[in-house]
Amino acid sequence: MFKKEKKAKSNYYFDSFPVLMSYAVKCGEEILSFFKSFDASEAELVKNKVHEYEHQADDLKHEVTAKLLTEFMTPIDREDIFELLKLIDDVTDAIEEVSLKIYLYNYVSLPPDTIPFLELSIECMRKTVECLEQFPSYLDKDVFEPYVQEVVRLEEEGDERYIKDMRELYLKKYEPLLAHQAEAMYNMLEEVSDRCREVCRFVKNIALKNI
Repeated sequence: MFKKEKKAKSNYYFDSFPVLMSYAVKCGEEILSFFKSFDASEAELVKNKVHEYEHQADDLKHEVTAKLLTEFMTPIDREDIFELLKLIDDVTDAIEEVSLKIYLYNYVSLPPDTIPFLELSIECMRKTVECLEQFPSYLDKDVFEPYVQEVVRLEEEGDERYIKDMRELYLKKYEPLLAHQAEAMYNMLEEVSDRCREVCRFVKNIALKNI
C-alpha cells in the first residue's frame, strides 16, 4: 500500500519507539480475544494479563529514559524523545483502561458495536506502530507521510463511529447502568485512537522541525 524505503542505520531510540507501541497492540489483542468469547468471570484475569503488558512497556520506557539521561548525542532533540515516550505510554494506558473498567464496572455483557469499535482501535494502534517504524525515513515525505495520514484516517473513522454509537445509545434509552457502561466503553475506545493520532502528529512535527 505504501512506499517503503530501506531503513536507515539502526538507532536505539528509533528502534525502541515501535517496540514500545507494540505493547499497546498486545493489550488490545488480549482484550479482543476476551471480548469475542465474553465471560464476565474472566474479567479480573484479563485485567491482570493486560496490566502485565503495560508493566513491561513501563520497564522498557524506563530503560530508554535512563539511557537518554546519560546520552551525549541523540538523533533528535532530547525533549522530543521524552515527549514521544510519554505519548506512546498514553496509548498503552488508554487501552489498559478498557480492561480495568470492564472489571471495576462489572460488565456482564458488552454494549452494541464494542467488538468492531475495538477492532478499529487496534488497527489504529497497528498503523501507529508502522508509522513509528518509518520514522527514520522522516526526511522522505513520500515514504513517511502516508503512514501518518492512515492513522489520521482511522482516527476520524473512530470519531464517526463514536458519534453514531452515542446517538443510538440515547435514542434507544437504555436502562441507566447499561447506558453508563456503554458510554464509558465508547469514550475509552475513542480515546485510544485519539492518542494514536497524537503520537503521529507529534512525530510529524518532529520531522518538520528537523528537515
